[in-house]
Amino acid sequence: MPYITEIPSSFITVGLDGIIAFVPNTSLLNAFEDSQEFAQYDVDANGATTLENGDNVTPVDTNGDPLTGPGTYLGSTTVSNAAVSVGLPPLAAIGLQVNPISGHIMEADGRYYFISDEPLDDDHLAVTASIVVAGQTVSVTAPISQITETLAAAVEDLPLGVGILPAATIRAGADLIQQTANTAIVTMDHDPNGTLELSDDEVFCFVAGTLIETENGFVPVETLQVGDKVMTRDNGLQPIRWIGSVKLKAAALKASPKLMPIRIRAGALGDGVPSSDLLVSPQHRVLVRSKIAQKMFGTMEVLVAAKQLLQLDGVDIATDLAEVEYFHILFERHEVVNSNGALTESLYTGPQALRSVGKAAREEIFALFPQLSDADFVPEPARMLPSGRKARKLTVRHRQHHRPMVC
Repeated sequence: MPYITEIPSSFITVGLDGIIAFVPNTSLLNAFEDSQEFAQYDVDANGATTLENGDNVTPVDTNGDPLTGPGTYLGSTTVSNAAVSVGLPPLAAIGLQVNPISGHIMEADGRYYFISDEPLDDDHLAVTASIVVAGQTVSVTAPISQITETLAAAVEDLPLGVGILPAATIRAGADLIQQTANTAIVTMDHDPNGTLELSDDEVFCFVAGTLIETENGFVPVETLQVGDKVMTRDNGLQPIRWIGSVKLKAAALKASPKLMPIRIRAGALGDGVPSSDLLVSPQHRVLVRSKIAQKMFGTMEVLVAAKQLLQLDGVDIATDLAEVEYFHILFERHEVVNSNGALTESLYTGPQALRSVGKAAREEIFALFPQLSDADFVPEPARMLPSGRKARKLTVRHRQHHRPMVC
């Protein structure tokens, strides 16, 4: 998974042309805060897309929660440093060159972040070290945390034992070598015209083939249309106001395995619940009804993301599917519907979910429900929505006590 790393604002400048650069004499040690791993990019797209300067982007964790405020993509960048040397008498100086770090820049709430494939720490940042011993040049590349031992081992392997004593000297200078690498002066080559290629990283709902209870009985979700009436748990038959879908091919699922659907086997949640295997997206919420929920949350019924049920027998990631098509169904309000004999949610129009449907779909939804465009508007969920941590705890308690999730 990718990583974001905040760049302290005191160490960067932003020109009138939007070019971002490190202030003079910024060291690698000071250039970045601690890196955070994230799961997906929340962007204005229904599928695979290319981010350009000015596009919306927010990194989210495995629970779908944002790690920053709403962000803006600012282009690609490469961080480099000038070569430095370490003197370890009586040896020749050791040359150190931290390898260029390629990534992307985003801004959120006035803070700047570097997006990379690896965390920016001593265990992942690579450095090339070189030294001349007995007329022979030795050059190695390794993470900063391992560079001293890697160089010493290579020197030690020189023929005729000429590297044994130099290797010992190198090992004795380990702290100085690592400190020198970390204090190397860095520069940033920011390209505001750079782009970020993304596979589909959205969150969806029902899988094609799911049977939804309607006024005409159970019908496949892919046959539903705007205006069709669906049976809801709280408000009887309700017309569909909007419906959307996206198909993820094998390549997209391979690139983003966390988008693989969750399969809930027949009877996995309780007696006859669901009545047949149910496939939903990882973030799609399923209704849990139990006394354990009552004790934990003060209510018998809560909605829990499918991925939080993976600790149950009969709930697994559907890795056997080559492709999948997900569907969103939107009603006048957040509803609970019957899908394959299990109660699950319709599209919840919270900010995170609305970003996941893409810009075009969101504009359609705002035209139907103008109040959703108000940043202060908070839609009412059909049931309590426990956090990911509490939902996992709920699942564990049911498993430990051998209780069904739906009673």
